[in-house]
Amino acid sequence: MTGSVEHNGRRRATEFLRATIVGGVLFLVPIVILAGIIGKAFGFFHEFMAELTKAVPAAAVGGIPLPRILAVVALVLFCFMAGLFAKTKLAQKMVEWLESVILSKIPGYSFMKSTGASMIGVEGMKKSDVVLARIEDAWQIAFLIERMREGQVAVFVPGAPSPWSGSVYLMTEDRIKPLDVSRAAALQCIKGLGTGSGELTRGRL
Repeated sequence: MTGSVEHNGRRRATEFLRATIVGGVLFLVPIVILAGIIGKAFGFFHEFMAELTKAVPAAAVGGIPLPRILAVVALVLFCFMAGLFAKTKLAQKMVEWLESVILSKIPGYSFMKSTGASMIGVEGMKKSDVVLARIEDAWQIAFLIERMREGQVAVFVPGAPSPWSGSVYLMTEDRIKPLDVSRAAALQCIKGLGTGSGELTRGRL
């Protein structure tokens, strides 16, 4: 009996360690990629502006070298132009192709994409998909992923403190309760190991 308990404890510890590492990787990868892209773009613009301003000796504004200031301005303008291009049909078709062929194969991509859209307020008027899901005798904060036939639903229950990994449950719809809160608020509660749960679930438990 003792051996079985120890085996279950080791298995749970291994699963927790693996889930935490995977969640950390999924969280860090887009940040590292974004930082790398911005760093490379800034370096390119900085070198370009340094060549343009060679004729201006010791040019600086507020102690900041002029090439660096111009590089930041150029990078912001480039991002603005890229944002305008992103609204065109050509850009949307390119993104759709990338998502269907490459990005959709990245674990959790769709969830992270929609979560990012929710956090920056470009999700539109979509109804919140945050729910309370009853797992055995407990309620857990979850996200409604899909409604299926015969009153069945698929929910994703994120782990804590890293919500980028977790478990998927298939259950009857009577075992979930919708929460009128944003994904950002739910994720903040999960990252805080339940801090703010009272306000988040007020009137639902």
